[in-house]
Formats: sequence, C-alpha cells, structure tokens
Amino acid sequence: MSASPLEMKLPEHGVDVAAYLEDLPPQASVDEIQEVLDRRMFVMPYYGTTIRGEDYPRLNPADPDERRLLIEGEHPEYHDALADPAWDGEIDGVNPRLHLAMHEVIANQLWADDPPEAWRAARRLRGQGTDRHDVLHELMGVMVEHMHPTVVRHEPFDPEAYRRALNGLGGDSAAVAGRPPSHKTYRIKVSIAGSEPMIWRRLSLPGDTTLDVLHRVIQVAFGWEDCHLHAFEAKGRRYAAMTYEPLEGALDERAVTLAELAPRKSSRLRYTYDFGDDWVHDIVVEATEPMRGEPTVVCLDAGRAGPPEDSGGVWGYLDLLEAVADPAHPEHDDRLEWLGEGFDPAAVDRDAINAMLAACGSSMTGTAL
Repeated sequence: MSASPLEMKLPEHGVDVAAYLEDLPPQASVDEIQEVLDRRMFVMPYYGTTIRGEDYPRLNPADPDERRLLIEGEHPEYHDALADPAWDGEIDGVNPRLHLAMHEVIANQLWADDPPEAWRAARRLRGQGTDRHDVLHELMGVMVEHMHPTVVRHEPFDPEAYRRALNGLGGDSAAVAGRPPSHKTYRIKVSIAGSEPMIWRRLSLPGDTTLDVLHRVIQVAFGWEDCHLHAFEAKGRRYAAMTYEPLEGALDERAVTLAELAPRKSSRLRYTYDFGDDWVHDIVVEATEPMRGEPTVVCLDAGRAGPPEDSGGVWGYLDLLEAVADPAHPEHDDRLEWLGEGFDPAAVDRDAINAMLAACGSSMTGTAL
C-alpha cells in the first residue's frame, strides 16, 4: 500500500514539522501540505525561546498556550513588565499585554486560515519585501481598527468590513494609485534607540506628511543640524533624499507619506541620522484621528535634550556626559570645553521647538518646512 502524500512529505522536512500538520487529513495533497507549512511556519518559524532567563527549548507551535509563550519570547522588551501582575503602563506608547494579545489573535487567525484574507494580505506584504514582524503588525493594525467600535461603543463587530480591509492591505501606494489624502492627524512618538534615560519627542502632524518633511520635523524637534545623511526604513524598504549621490537602493522619500507607511495605531518605522554616529530613531504611531482645522505640526511633549552633533552616537554621548559630570575624569576639561557649560542633558525647551516648527511652516499648508 503506498504512503499518503502527508507521510511522503514529512521526511523531506524532518519530523519536527509534524506539529504544523497534525490536523491535516491523511489524503492531503502535496500542494495542500506545502501551503499549510508555508503559512504556519510564517506564523511561528521556530520552536524554542527564552523568557527572563528561562529557556523553553522545545515548544509545540500548534498548542495555543505554547504558541503564546513563543510570541512572548519574540518581545524581550516587554518581559519585565509582563512579569509584574500590577504593571499597567505603556512602553514606547504600546501597552505590552494588549500588544501581545493582538499578536496572538493574528497568529491564531493565520494558523487556522480564518479568515483566509489575512494570509492573502500577509503574502502580498511579504512579496513586497516587508519583514515578517512588520507584516504581523500591519495585520494587527487592521484588526485593532475594526475592533475599536466594538470595544469603545459596543457596536457589533463587522467581519465583512474586516475582510474588505484585509483585501486592501498590501496594494499599491497612494502616490502610485492616486488614493485620496488621509485627512487625519497623527500622534507619533519618536525615540532615540538605546538612549538611557530615553530621549524622545511626541509630535502631532498630518498623516499626509511626506517623509522628506518628516525628516525636517525630526531635525527641528531634536535639535539636529541636518549636516549628515539620513534614511527611513519601513516595510522592508529604504527611503532617502534623492541627492547628487543617493543611497544605493533607496526610494524617493518625497513620494511617500507617513500615512502610507504607518497607516494606523501601533504602526512603526525607523529613521537613521548620521551613518557614522548612527542615531536611530524609532517612530511609533500612538493615535490617529480626523483632522480638525488647519494642518499643523506641534511638539506635544518631550524628554531630555537632543544630543550634540558628532558626539559619537549613543555610547559616545553617554561617555561624554560621564566625563563632563565628573571633575576628576581625565577628559573632563576637554569634553566640557567641547560641549560648553550651558548644556543640560535633562532639559528640553518644548516652546522653543514649537516656535521653530511654526517659523519653518508646513508643506501641508503650502509652504516648505
């Protein structure tokens, strides 16, 4: 008696794939098996993880409880908060428990292929070069957007509207497709990765802000002098200025908007300034709402002074502050002379930032920032 396609397929991958295929019927075709493997290995491409120093070397991705552990393991930045039952705050504008719960919802949908539109959207995004984790965040954003009326206003969840939104995910960009403007105001948090204490700005600006304008907003908000190269990264692609010597492989930052790359709450992108010092800025969308009145760019809140230019990146800057703060440090006098006595790393003048933003104007109102 000949072996079933399922039995024939397993040796090619090793017995570990049995967990991904355990609910398939014996008569499943090779094509069906491959499709399920592709989908479920995208959902959970590994078996082991480490959480707060404890190793989980062999978990079953088909088991929802063990899949939850694997999802938690992908987010080490939340482990300490999750270990404290009383902790109920946010990290970089994200509630860790809610974020992981939404990861779990999307993982379960993709695992079961229900609705199938979720996997189709994931494949489109993956085909465009979007990183796996960013694909999951895109799917989560659609789910959050459609769950919001249910949670806040107790309206019935509309599965058909959710499917339609998934069908639109991963389509052509608005710049290409002529999609109408978003007419939304975005609240974003921009944080310098690795800074401790965190150096950050919370900004309100139109969703239709193009990346070249966002670059200038960030420069003003952090006090940078725009004397080095920069680039944005989102959905597996790189965007930069089309200068006389553009970055290899980069797309034109003038042709894409914040709303296109980060269409909803929790969407993320990255901005890197000065490829020598490598100041990486993590950008997360905290909220979007319909625009009221004239479009404006405002710094709503801020934490700590922006680092001086050419101070050596995050670690060089920390070394600089350490030397300046310690009169006994062998480099104290030289570093203090370079930095200047008036610099306070804890101080940030939000009024001055907003005055500069207002003076620069806004491309959304017809004047260049």
